[in-house]
Amino acid sequence: MRRRCGLSIGGVPLLGAGYVGGPPGPFNYNNHPGTNYLGSNQPRLYFDYAAANTGNIDTSYSNGPNFARYDAFGGSITGVYDVTDTLQLKSITGYRQIKWNIGTDLDGTPETLQEVTDAQHQYQWSEEIQLLGKALGSKLNYVGGVYFFKEAGYVHDYVPFEDVLFIYDFANDVENKNYAAFIHADYALTDKWGFSVGGRYTDVDTSFLGGQGDLNGFLTGAILGTGPLRYFPPIPDNQTWHIFDPTAGVQYHFNPDVMAYLSWGKGFKQGGWTTRLHLPIASPSDARFSPEYSKTWELGLKSEWFNHRLLSNAAVFYTDYDSIQLNIQTGISPVYENAGNAKIKGGELELQSIIGGGLSIGLAGSYIDAYYTYVNPISGIPQYIAPDGTVHCPVGCAGTLPGVSPLDASLPKTPKYKLSLAPEYTYSLANQAQMRLLASFTYTAEMFNDALNTPVLRRPSTRALDASIHYVSPSGVYDAAFGGTNLTNDRYVTAGSPNNGAGEVGGYFNPPRMWYASLRVNLAH
Repeated sequence: MRRRCGLSIGGVPLLGAGYVGGPPGPFNYNNHPGTNYLGSNQPRLYFDYAAANTGNIDTSYSNGPNFARYDAFGGSITGVYDVTDTLQLKSITGYRQIKWNIGTDLDGTPETLQEVTDAQHQYQWSEEIQLLGKALGSKLNYVGGVYFFKEAGYVHDYVPFEDVLFIYDFANDVENKNYAAFIHADYALTDKWGFSVGGRYTDVDTSFLGGQGDLNGFLTGAILGTGPLRYFPPIPDNQTWHIFDPTAGVQYHFNPDVMAYLSWGKGFKQGGWTTRLHLPIASPSDARFSPEYSKTWELGLKSEWFNHRLLSNAAVFYTDYDSIQLNIQTGISPVYENAGNAKIKGGELELQSIIGGGLSIGLAGSYIDAYYTYVNPISGIPQYIAPDGTVHCPVGCAGTLPGVSPLDASLPKTPKYKLSLAPEYTYSLANQAQMRLLASFTYTAEMFNDALNTPVLRRPSTRALDASIHYVSPSGVYDAAFGGTNLTNDRYVTAGSPNNGAGEVGGYFNPPRMWYASLRVNLAH
């Protein structure tokens, strides 16, 4: 039995490619008898996921690949040159490379229903040159510059499906170049009023070569007499975008400790390609998805009160998304789609208070109202009836039943409420060392973990409690700590996706209650 923090759930008995002669017969596993189909009394392999359920969310009967190795190397160099007392030139150069190899048995059963091994290699480097300055008697502060980014990499996936009825082999290469120029300026019109304006122009040039194929060749080899099936044409595809994103804002200072602001800005997230297809395509451009755009307004108040013993930050915001990008499971493939348009409205409040006697308390809360305003119909996304009898129309579904609309779908990973409380107590010892007690409690409202709003992947409202005790040496060089996370041991699904093609839903749970000890050394002292 393999230890694994995950789940696998099947809706109907699933028959593998090697099964012959009708439904499974009696199955006696751990003294739990199965159903006698067709009067047969001969033992047979089970294919019902219910029989492969260990009853423990931290274990499964997986016998496929289960490993992970991640190697990363990188660094940055920052150079600063003071041209004058009011003008500074800065250079920031960065480099990073990663090698990532993983393997996981997603179906959670002894059968080869969905097993993934993955190798990735990527490198990137960037150069940013900034010019920072002051003018007009320091009323004007500005920064401008240019930015260049380049990355290249490949990903190689190997995925046997359905007892190797299909063996998908993915070998994809990607290259990405970004060129940008930007400027931002803050101007203090008076002691009370301030204004800011800025913008960023970005040139994006990206290319992709897809190499997905079916190595089994069962369909094309056995039926059509051809070799293994290739899903992508053997030619690269290129996409370019030229984007200008402006920002603007205004600030009003009631006094040195209280400031209100209003800001507006546009955002851009580049498009790309779906790298894992469920059907062959004639042109590599058929795998494209488009950029995502956003416009955001924010109104807020930043303040300090009672001789800086209370910090208060509050804000309300509104974001309008156009062509929002979502990962939507279609058949056996996770497909990136421009699912439609959405709006997000909400507010945030943060309080930090120094009570006295070494005690301080942090309190934060947020509210989000997120909803779709338009949804693109997506082939293969049906309506479904949940176990409680309610009808759901996921994002992209046809919406054929009365009173059911894809606009009713919830955006993934978007809880309506979130509250947190974080007290801290510091006690000074006779030798000037310190003992610190920290705790944090977070309440998060229910949410869906996937774009399709799969009921079994719904995350209920959760409560998380962490705590730790620290000893800080008199000089502040050493910080020794002992603590625990998820002290209430609440377990819930944190991520997952349905795979109708494989007949399963895969998900992962949060870690159980855990304890830790740490020692930190501050070399700056």
